[in-house]
This record gives sequence, C-alpha cells and structure tokens, in this order.
Amino acid sequence: MPARIHKDTVLMEEPLIHENQLSEKETVSVISEEEREGFDNHGFTDDIKSELLKQQQDNYAYSVLDITEQNLYVEILYALENEIEEMKLSTRDPEEIDKIFQCVLLDHPEIFYADGYSFVKYTYGDEVRKVTFTGNYIYRGEEIRKKQEQITAGVSDILSGIPRELSDYEKVKRVYEEVIYRTEYSTKAKDNQNICSVFLENSSVCQGYAKAVQYLLQQLSIPATMVVGTVENGEGHAWNLVRIDNRYYHVDATWGDASYLVEKEEGEIDQSLKGINYDYLCVTTGEISQTHTIDNVVPIPVCDSREANYYVREGAYFEEFNEEQLVRLIERYQSEGRESFTVKCATKEVYREISYLLLEEQKIFEYLEHGENSIVYTDSAEQLSLTFWLS
Repeated sequence: MPARIHKDTVLMEEPLIHENQLSEKETVSVISEEEREGFDNHGFTDDIKSELLKQQQDNYAYSVLDITEQNLYVEILYALENEIEEMKLSTRDPEEIDKIFQCVLLDHPEIFYADGYSFVKYTYGDEVRKVTFTGNYIYRGEEIRKKQEQITAGVSDILSGIPRELSDYEKVKRVYEEVIYRTEYSTKAKDNQNICSVFLENSSVCQGYAKAVQYLLQQLSIPATMVVGTVENGEGHAWNLVRIDNRYYHVDATWGDASYLVEKEEGEIDQSLKGINYDYLCVTTGEISQTHTIDNVVPIPVCDSREANYYVREGAYFEEFNEEQLVRLIERYQSEGRESFTVKCATKEVYREISYLLLEEQKIFEYLEHGENSIVYTDSAEQLSLTFWLS
C-alpha cells in the first residue's frame, strides 16, 4: 500500500439502522501509472463474477439495483465472503459504496462477521484511478469457521422440526414462532446485530431477530430480505420482507414477541404475557405503517395482499361483527389446547363492537371454559386486534 493514502473507515456499531454511528478518517494518496497497473484482483475472474450474479437473483435488494450497481454488489460480496483486504472495485466514486454495502448486508444474514468497511481511493493528480474495499471484520478465519459450525448445528435443530412438505405460509409461520420462542429480547445480548445472538446466545434485539428469520427462510428456499426504518418513538428498527406465492408481506418477529411488547418501564417482563403476538405475521404495508416507518436503502414494494395473513388463514379475521363466528373460533382454540387466541378486525367499527361484547359486557367469561374470575388480555387499537391468554 502506498505510504500516503486516502482512506475512509466506516464502522457501524448497529449497521443499517443508525447511520449517525459512522466515523471517517481521511488522508491523501498519489500513485503512479505503473503502481496502478500492478494491483491484484484476488482471483475475482469473469467466471466467478458471472456465477455470483446468477446466485443473487432471488435477493430482493440486489434485484432492484441497476446492472452497474449489481456488478459492484458482487464485488463487495466476494470481498466479504473471502475476507479480502483491498478488493478493487469497478466504481471510482467512493460515495457509491455505502448503499451497495448495505444492500449486501440486507440480503446476506450469513455475513455475521463484518460490521463495516473501509475504502482506499488512489489518485493521480486530481484523477481517481482506483478504489479498493476492505471489510471491517469482527471475526476472522478460524473464529468464523467455528461460529458457523455452531450456527449450522442450531439451525439444523430448528429446521428438523419444520416438515418440507408444508406450504410456504406454514414454513414462514413456524420460523416466526421458533425465533420468538427461542429468543429473549435484550439490548445487552452479545452479537445482537447478527445471527450469532439468536442461534448461539438465544438473546438479541430487532436486527438479530430479523436476520435470524431471514437466514432460516433462505434455508427453506423462501425469499426474504431485511427492512429498516423507525417505530413510533423514533427508534431505529429492523424487520423482514418475505415473498410467499409471488406476493410480498411484512414480518416482524421482534414485535411478535409478546414479552418485548409488554416490557415494563423498569425493564421487567410481565411473565404472564409471554407468548406470541401474530399481529406482525404477513401483514400489508398499510398495517405495518400504523406503527412502523420504512426508511430502507432501496425502495420496498407495496404489500397489499392478505392471502397469507395469519388471521385470514386462521379464520380469526372479522370483516363484520359475527358473534357466532367468534364463539366457534374460541371453542376451536380451546379444543386445540392453545395458550391464547387473538381476533383481528377489518375496521374500527368491528373492533369496537367485538371489544364491547367481550370486555364491557364481559361475554368472554361465558365463552371460555375458565375457572378463574380474571383473564389476561392485551388490545391494540392500531392493529385492531385483541389477544386473550387462556391459562
């Protein structure tokens, strides 16, 4: 490397979510024509490039890039997969790197060992002759191999309980449930920005949940990417975009973890409310936008199908007030030994009618085979849903 360089180091403590975590360092570099010609491209042949381009076809962030950006995408991906120092890039504009780096991480949860990058800009006078890329690796070599072996073992255990003959919807539902059941939400979790936190530590935050869901779905050949944005309090957040039967849906396993949603101000969890909230399993853009704001590096398609929505599939989606349907639903859930049941309403009017019937008139006590005089429940006016715990 020349003695004088222009090097920007981009380190992301929470990559993709909080861009204000970026840090930069700058100096100046001058190289000669002879030096420029002498750089090694680390075995990145045209055949390897062509194969990598083919392999990305189901990756959402990659699919919305233009061909020039896709070429840069596979260059950065190759560098990260092989832990390369100073990978020569096809761009001479360093400002293009950040978007594509983020796209690679959105699509590839298996890259758990990189949390940022640096680039070197080589110039001859005022002309940029070459830009190289180096990942910032939190793990290297043997450490990566050992952690990947542990991840593979944990993932294999989860996937062994998900029959391959299930529909894609059922597979997504099972992955959603498995990640929630196995993961405790904690901001103190180790490696909480990558899949190690879920598969090795069983503790994570939103980005760990989202990457774990994505990783599992990809093993099941279900296209999924990560989406980033903010939630009601302005806090950065991550969830998933999933494709089922050629239709896109939003899936948020973090907000599906009931223990996360009912966390008390002092940080304690109400143990009686542990479980799964299905409000965020295969929802539309309109539904997710009630509580989430999308701020993704690439545009996200409008999700308007309810065909694979959990409540629609369960017969728990009420487009109109129907007491008989409600009673049948509760009886079925109790006969199946469910720990909870949720009703989802299409409109505020239906939500008010069902809420009044179950809560104000306390009909819930008539419908449940319940020996106690109190019932634990949560309601969401934003999602137009009510959840009752049966035990």
